[in-house]
Parts: sequence; structure tokens; C-alpha cells
Amino acid sequence: MKAMQLKKHGPPGVLAPGVFPDRPPAPGEVAVDVAAAGVNFADILARLGLYEAAPPPPFIPGIEAAGTVSAAGEGVSEPAPGRRVMLFCPFGGYATRVVVKADYVFPIPDDMDFVTAAALPVQYLTAWYGLHSLAGVKQGETVLVHAAAGGVGLAALQLCRAAGVRVYASVGHPAKDAAVLEACPEARIVHCREENFGRIIKREEPSGVDVVMDSVGGNTFARGWKILAPAGRYVLFGAASAVRPGRVFRLAALWRLRHMLIVSPLKMIGENRTLSGFNLFHLAGRRDLMEPAVSGLVESWMRGEIKPKVGHVLPLTSAAEAHRLLQARQTIGKVVLLSDGGTR
Repeated sequence: MKAMQLKKHGPPGVLAPGVFPDRPPAPGEVAVDVAAAGVNFADILARLGLYEAAPPPPFIPGIEAAGTVSAAGEGVSEPAPGRRVMLFCPFGGYATRVVVKADYVFPIPDDMDFVTAAALPVQYLTAWYGLHSLAGVKQGETVLVHAAAGGVGLAALQLCRAAGVRVYASVGHPAKDAAVLEACPEARIVHCREENFGRIIKREEPSGVDVVMDSVGGNTFARGWKILAPAGRYVLFGAASAVRPGRVFRLAALWRLRHMLIVSPLKMIGENRTLSGFNLFHLAGRRDLMEPAVSGLVESWMRGEIKPKVGHVLPLTSAAEAHRLLQARQTIGKVVLLSDGGTR
């Protein structure tokens, strides 16, 4: 198989193409011929050596993909060879073939293309799990979505619109407004680099917001926690503030991660606030949690309620460029790497 390998931690250029031997699926596993692989911020952190779940170099990045099952190991009846699927993978997705546990693989409709399917497993399930499973968002509530023009942000906006909630969308630059409004025309946009989102929201929502979806962390978390309403739910699922465009210094990144408000458990009790943190990477193998969410997402897609916005589709060999664009905040929506398998 062909793949893009991370030989050492560092800038995007450390990703290099290579040819590697195929291995047959073990019992409980399936092999998938990859058509498209999603690029995620977790891949950036893994490349920089800031993602604890990543293996030490050398390894093949990529935690989600879509393609066709080509072989099944002992004990696996579904998904059968020939089945079109989307999947999680504990790295290895930047390749023309990947072998994973069958529990990580989910069938897709015949009319869903592989680029769309590759955009669903991480970002849309992150948004779904945060909004529905953890926050239990209800019609008429108010939700603040940070990094709203990113992949998870746009997914959250579409799901919020389908749920009938009022949305505040925080973005870094006005150039991203159009993508936000396409996903949720009713959203109230706040430009977080030019405006104080906390002050604006407290003026318009004196009691605060019911739910905050935060993939940024750092000082954004400290300010967002202060505008959470009584009985509000804060969902923290990322730390993009640790990574800035250009060269990244590990100590500086770790300092930004720690530059967060200390939350008092006693005050949480008194204010009836909830703080939930999760990492979809560690939930991917929980079929009991993921299967209902996948089914809900596919049904929403079939009803036209959600539509992944793919901003860049690049060949697999351009993985370094994909990382550069994502790290420099020059993307809107999803970045997908296309393998030899095409889009169908």
C-alpha cells in the first residue's frame, strides 16, 4: 500500500510518501481500500508531538476515512467485502489501505460519495455527541459555538439548526461569515479577534447561554465559562489554542493549554453548571455509543438537514500542504485527502 508517513515530530514537511507491505486482517478486523481520508486537528497535534494518544514516530497519521471493505478477518460477517463504509482508525488513515477493528467501521448509503463519508466520522460525530449525548440540547435553548467555521463548528451549526436552538457563532475573521450563514442563516456571528464575545453575549443574553461548544480551550474557555447560564452545559473537546500558525514551540503550547480558568467544583454545584470533556478518539471503539449517533447522522443527511462542507480536496501526496493550510487557519470546513480510489 501507499501511505504518508510521519518520520519525526516537526513541521508539515516531515510527512513523507512511502510504500508499505499489506497485512491481512486479524480476527475481528477488516481491511478497507481507502478512497478518501479526513484531515483533523488531532493530526496536527500528533505531528507536533502534542497528542498523547498518538504512537511514537514513525507512524501513518489519519484517524478517519471512507472506502470499500476488501477483506474480513475471522469472526466478522459484517461489514462484508464489497461494502462501502466510513470508519475511525487509531491512526493509519493517510494510506490507500487500512486494517481496523470491525467495530470502528460503519456502512454508508449507496448515494453518499466517499468525500462526504470521510467528512462525517470525526467532526460530525464530535458535534453530535457533544450537543446531544452530553449537553442534551433542547429546542429554544441558546448555544455558543466556537471556531464555528471549522469542520466541527459547521457540523454543530447544522445540527443546532435542525434542533431549533438559537446560535452564537464565534469566528476569527469576517471572511468566514458566509460559510457560517450557509450552515445556519439565523446564527448571530461574533468576530472573536475584533470583538469581546463575552461582553456581547452577556449584553444580549443577560442570563448567559445554555450550552457552549468549545474546541479552542485556553483563554477562550476561561471567558466562555463566565457566560454560561445557570444549569448550563459546557462541552470542551479540543485545545486549538495550543497551536498557532507557523512554527510551534512545545513549552509555549503547553503554557497556553494551562492558561485556563480554574473551575471550582463547589461553585459548579451552587450554579448548577456542568463541565464535560471528551475525546472522540477514545470513544470510537464504543459501538454502543457510536452506532446510534452514526444512525442519527445518516438519517439527518438523508433528510437534507446536514451537508458536510468540504473546503479542500487534495491528493494523498499533498498531506503536508493540507496540514499547513489547517494549521494556518486558512481552511473553511473539511480538508480531505483523495486516494487512488476516487470519490465513489
